[in-house]
Amino acid sequence: MKIGIFLILVVLLWACGENKDREKTISVSILPQRYFVERIAGDHVNVNVMIPPGANPAVSDLSTEQLKALHNSSIYFAVGYLPFEVSNLYPFLEKQEKHIQLVKQSEGMNLEEGACDHDHDHGSHEHDHAANFDPHVWMSPKYAEMMAQTICRVLSEKFPEKKAEFEENLMQFKQEIDSIDAEARRIIPEKQNKSFLIYHPALTYFAKDYGMEQIAIEDEGKEPNPTHLKSVIDTCRAKGIKIVFIQNQFDVANAKSVAREIGGEVIAIDPLNADWKKEMESLLQIIEQKMK
Repeated sequence: MKIGIFLILVVLLWACGENKDREKTISVSILPQRYFVERIAGDHVNVNVMIPPGANPAVSDLSTEQLKALHNSSIYFAVGYLPFEVSNLYPFLEKQEKHIQLVKQSEGMNLEEGACDHDHDHGSHEHDHAANFDPHVWMSPKYAEMMAQTICRVLSEKFPEKKAEFEENLMQFKQEIDSIDAEARRIIPEKQNKSFLIYHPALTYFAKDYGMEQIAIEDEGKEPNPTHLKSVIDTCRAKGIKIVFIQNQFDVANAKSVAREIGGEVIAIDPLNADWKKEMESLLQIIEQKMK
């Protein structure tokens, strides 16, 4: 009898500990979102990132370990329209994980149409037409601030005793974002040529914010064919483009081929960098030093 009571107490204590861990575990889609959450909440929460370093959110499936970590979360901050979110994550949450609060951070933003397609079989999943929106909102300082505000609001509702601390952290983070925005507005207007080439069009909102023109090597989210490559090369020559951005998650061969044809330079960037501020500062430094 005593052993039975002891076992029940152990199970209850384990369940309480699991629930406590779940309450403080927040899941996000990509590493920059972890940066945002940690800037607001510090070490008050544990952040689980669904797309690990080096992985491509356009083609990532959810592994067993990822699903286990997701199950142990109380809140999920989704970017909104990343392909894996639309095709894999949302159906799974709707069917299996209804205890998780889903927050789509792109809601309320003025989104641009743009293919972030991929050669990937989704079986019977039906795609929301909204998946045709360009998902790369976090690369815009303006939208990064909106994402931070959403995180602060949601976490303050979840942990009201921490609201003042979260709001103070938000104000400090907004100052960082404002300094990046100010630097962009100092650097970019001085450039005569504001056009650049990029393999995967991850700077759509950044370019829109600062009056730049982004030209993608990808053809509607797919590997470019020879006809498309020729068109891109002709456009770059006509516009005098010499900068070719390439992300770590994509094949550099086509970018190098185009760069050779236009006498340009391939420069690596990482929109999925875990240190969002460092990446944005690096991008502005490249623009200042490399663009005419």
